[in-house]
Amino acid sequence: MSYFKCPKCNESSYIFGQGGARKTAEEMDLKFLGEIPLEMEIRSGSDEGVPIVISKPDSVISQVYGNVAEKVVMRLEEVDKEQHFRPDISL
Repeated sequence: MSYFKCPKCNESSYIFGQGGARKTAEEMDLKFLGEIPLEMEIRSGSDEGVPIVISKPDSVISQVYGNVAEKVVMRLEEVDKEQHFRPDISL
């Protein structure tokens, strides 16, 4: 989670600091996937066992999760193409 989004005023508060994940990704030569805000709806949905992408699929936060998921899939496809390792099977 990157920041807390106030449900009353919609203000973003970076209670864990700002830019740490992006900086760490850069230092480790990794792609930064995105920022997911800490919102009450994420917590309540998790407690109920219903992810926000199911309960509110058209919400902004669901779109954020979708964007991160797309980046993960794209990176996995890139890694798969980069892999030159193939198992050596001997009988």
